[in-house]
Amino acid sequence: MRGAWIVDQGVIDVTSAFLVTRRLHDEQTPFQHLEVYDSPRFGRMLLLDGAVQTTEGDEFAYHEMLAHPALCAHPHPRRVLIIGGGDGGLLEEVLKHPVERVTMVEIDEAVVRASRRYLSTICGGAFDDPRTQLVIGDGLAYVNDTPDRFDVALIDSTDPQGAATGLFSAEFYAQVGARLTADGVVAVQSGSAVYQQELIRSVRRNLRASFPVVRTAVAAVMAYPGVLWSFTIGAKSRDPRDLGPEIAGRLEGFRLRLYTPAGHRAAFDLPPYLLEQVETE
Repeated sequence: MRGAWIVDQGVIDVTSAFLVTRRLHDEQTPFQHLEVYDSPRFGRMLLLDGAVQTTEGDEFAYHEMLAHPALCAHPHPRRVLIIGGGDGGLLEEVLKHPVERVTMVEIDEAVVRASRRYLSTICGGAFDDPRTQLVIGDGLAYVNDTPDRFDVALIDSTDPQGAATGLFSAEFYAQVGARLTADGVVAVQSGSAVYQQELIRSVRRNLRASFPVVRTAVAAVMAYPGVLWSFTIGAKSRDPRDLGPEIAGRLEGFRLRLYTPAGHRAAFDLPPYLLEQVETE
């Protein structure tokens, strides 16, 4: 493959095209079609069912924004739950914090295997960290059955299609809330701020049924549809938007590429057109 274009129909009526130079992996897993490509602009790219999930070129933006605002919104996060996230990028970000244990529940072991083999620049040594507990299984069932409690839960799922649909429901968020401690925080990737505003509204509405504080932040993730991506947080106590200079001390030595204390508040300051759309019930 000297050079070919792959098309990602990330949303129903919009497509994105990427020039790729080599296909490194092609597998039909029990759950989805998994591919890994090399591309000149984004480096290695992971696709599931034809949709770009992560790339070496911009993964930091997505993973930093899903991890750090939520972790900083909890006063002392020690136990963290990740649902999905098989590429390991989110896990790596969480492990930068002084947490005691991170339980990651990924339904498709093939994603983890491919990521360890081809995407080591994204996952690093996160899967081998002694604080990591990797569970291969269904996230819905795990949250329903586990007796464990967590301080922070991060929902790094694919879009609400097929098996992932339940991960966006009010019932699931209620179960997550029941597994969180008193200051518990949950963060959800809530889709494109440009093309999936209905999804953002749904996530916010469903989170409000179980969490008194719900906020949405945005960040630019270049390989995703519309570029501007949303992350929605539900909190039991602290308002994540109101965090101040104390964040700087907690991030010292992290060597982050996007997330900063100054940018934290700005990320939650949604432009008026978007705020109007996502707050409409």
